[in-house]
Amino acid sequence: MSRTLESPKSQAKAKTSAAPRPKETSRDLVEQIVVAFILAFLIRGFAVEAFVIPTGSMAPTLKGQHKEVTCPQCGWLYAVNAASETSEDGHMPEFVGAATCTNCRFRVSNLEETPTFKGDRILVMKFLYNLPAWLGGVDPRRWDVVVFHYPEEPEVNFIKRLVGLPNEVVKIYFGDVLTRPQNSEEPFRIQRKPLAQQMAVQQLVWDDLLRPRSFKELPRWQRWVSDAQKGQIPGTWKEETLGSYRIQAGTEWSSLLYQNLIPTNDQWMAAVAGEPTPGEIRPSLISDFYGYNSGNGVSPRVTESWFQPHWVGDLTISGQFTAKVGSTGHLRIELVEGGIPHRCEIDLATGLATLSRDGKTLGLPVSTSIKADDSVHDFAFANVDDRLTLWIDGSLPFGEGVDYETAETHPAPTAEDLRPVKISVQDADATVSGLVLKRDLYYTQDPSKSDYSEIDLRWPGGDDRSSHAVNHALDVLSDPAIFPNLALIKGREYPIAPGRYMMMGDNSPMSKDGRAWTRHDSNGYYDAKRRTRVESWSKNEDREFWEVPQEYLIGKAFFVFWPHGVPLWPNFGVPLPPKFTPSRDLRFPFRPYFERMKWIY
Repeated sequence: MSRTLESPKSQAKAKTSAAPRPKETSRDLVEQIVVAFILAFLIRGFAVEAFVIPTGSMAPTLKGQHKEVTCPQCGWLYAVNAASETSEDGHMPEFVGAATCTNCRFRVSNLEETPTFKGDRILVMKFLYNLPAWLGGVDPRRWDVVVFHYPEEPEVNFIKRLVGLPNEVVKIYFGDVLTRPQNSEEPFRIQRKPLAQQMAVQQLVWDDLLRPRSFKELPRWQRWVSDAQKGQIPGTWKEETLGSYRIQAGTEWSSLLYQNLIPTNDQWMAAVAGEPTPGEIRPSLISDFYGYNSGNGVSPRVTESWFQPHWVGDLTISGQFTAKVGSTGHLRIELVEGGIPHRCEIDLATGLATLSRDGKTLGLPVSTSIKADDSVHDFAFANVDDRLTLWIDGSLPFGEGVDYETAETHPAPTAEDLRPVKISVQDADATVSGLVLKRDLYYTQDPSKSDYSEIDLRWPGGDDRSSHAVNHALDVLSDPAIFPNLALIKGREYPIAPGRYMMMGDNSPMSKDGRAWTRHDSNGYYDAKRRTRVESWSKNEDREFWEVPQEYLIGKAFFVFWPHGVPLWPNFGVPLPPKFTPSRDLRFPFRPYFERMKWIY
């Protein structure tokens, strides 16, 4: 029987987009499932144990109780947190009736009858951190997904990502994790996620093939535009079919630019009604919006996009590229962060790729498979954690990437960050298609409030959820005059003692983790379930509230073996006693959700 990791009150694709990761074959998937079930049933309870994820603190890596919504505008299939629908400790359940699409930001309602699925069933390798090395034991590693006892309530098991190691100081700054040794005056250095973890936590910003139908035919609302349309140099980028752009470039560079256009509530209403969209249309900064947190059954402080306003400059762009035979020019992919261009330039005659930052070359050129040969090549380029990474046809020409060093003070966004992605071609007949833009995870300094809460951004106060407040927030994210204030964020530091660790959830705005725990007094804590005071399990009174001692670690999560069943036609509710009425949540027939059975990174 699976164990529940956390109580719901303690925490809170119709199309699979292109992703820069090696492709898995059907055989790979079958082998993963077979291995997982062997581990689950043959050695379960001794070295492997099954757990259930009830909450959304680790989304998108792991999903708790949730609904799945197919956006009626763009067709994107996304999950929304529904942990609030479980009643506990006398609280009335809050049913999720609305959600906002991650891709196009259309708010869909009438979700009351949409099935609510239980959280992911996962397998955890127990004792991994407590065995000697000769028996296969390993030390806990940064970025592991770990199950552990909550230090103040030992009967409750939590699951988080390990971000802080013993004998160091962790600093959360501009959404990144930085560290330095204890009792040291060394500068803080960014901790880069391995590529597997980097890809596991990324969030969709925009899939160009999934355009909202109410805006699809409105040229002013297209997110990818030719630089010629912006009054710059002449360009000939033309969209020949949906999401496929062709250019016959001359000796000058011609660019395809991304602009992050988010409709306001009023503009959405007008577009759906077929009326002209009111107000100004202007790009905004890419922020840490989580569609998973957009349901109306969770805290109102995170339900609207304007309550998730943090600028994210770490981006990954992917797609397909083709150059006609005879083209002798270059392809350039550019990601802007803090006004600084980060580029990958590929010579189409030789296939040599060069990486650069702010005009300075990083490393040596490397050969790639992209050439002017009429072939369709998959590509992806990432600027994440102060590292540039290139994927070409599933391979990594520069390995995990080329690191670069930055100043200890993070730069503020500039007007250039309003169009943070450019794909440029020189002297080539080329086509770019299937563009997908993703962003990195942003760790907030506190899960209960914005990093900007102490900065004067002329931000609306309280829980005002009116159209005026939403529109005002989009104005702030679109106004370069306000951007310098974003650099006023100060980092928050967490010293970690020997033998202890710090944990945080991937769903940073909705994770009860080391940033928000509190210490119980020496008399223990009040257990609401038992209605009595319980002696605190932790005797380490010198422990900081964010620290987890190593002896509290249970194991490492490594496989999702059962996400939930996928309802199939005719998809009817199963009657349940004593009501004997069709259940909204239990559907029949259904199939296993093979697509989401996966290794946990």
